[in-house]
Formats: sequence, structure tokens, C-alpha cells
Amino acid sequence: MDHNRNVYLKMKTLKEAREILFKEFPISAILSSEEIGVPDSVGRVLAQPVTARLSSPRFHAAAMDGIAVKAESTYGANETKPKELVIGRDAFYINTGQVMPGDCNAVIMIEHINVRDERRVEIEAPAFPWQYVRKVGEDIVATELLFPRNHVVTPYCVGALLTGGIFSVAVRKKPKVLIIPTGSELVDWPGASIKDLKPGAVYDTNSFMLGKLVEAGGGIYVRHEILKDD
Repeated sequence: MDHNRNVYLKMKTLKEAREILFKEFPISAILSSEEIGVPDSVGRVLAQPVTARLSSPRFHAAAMDGIAVKAESTYGANETKPKELVIGRDAFYINTGQVMPGDCNAVIMIEHINVRDERRVEIEAPAFPWQYVRKVGEDIVATELLFPRNHVVTPYCVGALLTGGIFSVAVRKKPKVLIIPTGSELVDWPGASIKDLKPGAVYDTNSFMLGKLVEAGGGIYVRHEILKDD
């Protein structure tokens, strides 16, 4: 047994350790990029800013079920003097999400319509321009920045990227970390028997814990075999 004592007097603070690490291993300089599909990019770091290729919606869309109308044609309608609209000429039945027809610029909810017959409906209040209409680009406008460089992709980002017409993105390759467990007292627990563990011997657990911390931080780890004291 070695009776010499190791005394560690020059410990670095966490801040100092970070500064040393990122000075020696500048992430932007050592990590190249790769192109991957958007659904597989969750948790990855964007290597380039991403701009939308499509607007969302790409067309004026109904935001309610009802009838699509030209707002100006409904002016003057009220409870004492309702206005009659002809289906196919003044009004068009429409469901939520459907494309607004022709020069229509408003939707009147189905609950606010009095159906006279198959061809005629009656309204008791006017519509205003763009009432219950989702305009082109309400959520996303083509060419606008979706996410900047170095943004970490989340599941919500996937929805925005695909909606914006982005199907693959450039992400930084995962950093690979080598973990080397050292110490003559260490024992590999896989395949080992607890009853055979000798006094003073301990299972190596730190390398696995550190490896999983690397994975949790977005990296890949490789565990070296245990090195004995030298």
C-alpha cells in the first residue's frame, strides 16, 4: 500500500474552470455542422439562423363556421331591419380553416344567421372587415426569422419549422466526451458479484453518472476502461 498522501491545494472555482474549458475548447470553432430532418432535431443546437419559406396561413382562412360575406354588403342590418343574403351570391357557407371565397372579407358565425330556406339567410347585425378571418401570415410570414443561430430546438419549434416550410436544419454535431475512470480501488460493476467485492474496493459509478450528464447536455460520451493508479 502506498502511504504517501496526496494533498490538493490548488482547486479551481467553477467560474475559473468554465473559463479554462471554453478557452481551450471553443465550441464554435471545434463543432462542425450537419443537416438533419426537423422531427429529429429536438434538443439539437442550430448552426445557422432559420427563416420561414412559407407564410401561415398561406391564404385568408375562415376562423369560424358560418357564412363568408363581403362586409360592406352587410352594413345597415339590425334587429328591427334584418338583411337578407342570397347563398352563392351574397354569402357562402364556410367552415373553420377553409379558404375565403372570391372577394369575401368577413365571416358571420352560423349561430348569428337565420336560415330562411336553402337559398336565403337573414342577418340582424352587420359584419366588419376581416371579422373572424385569419389573414395570410397571421402566425408566420415568409422570410421572417423563426429561430436564431445557437437556438436549442424544442418540440414546439418542430411545429413552427414544418409550418414555415422548413423540413431540414443545420445543427451542430454533438460534442463527444471521453471519460476515463482511474483508481486501483475501482471495480467494473457490470458482470461483477456483490459478494466478491473486497474491502477497500468500490464500484465505478461516477463515469456512468458523468456520461449521462454529458448526454443530458446534448453530447455523446465514450467510457474508457478503468486505469489503475500509476
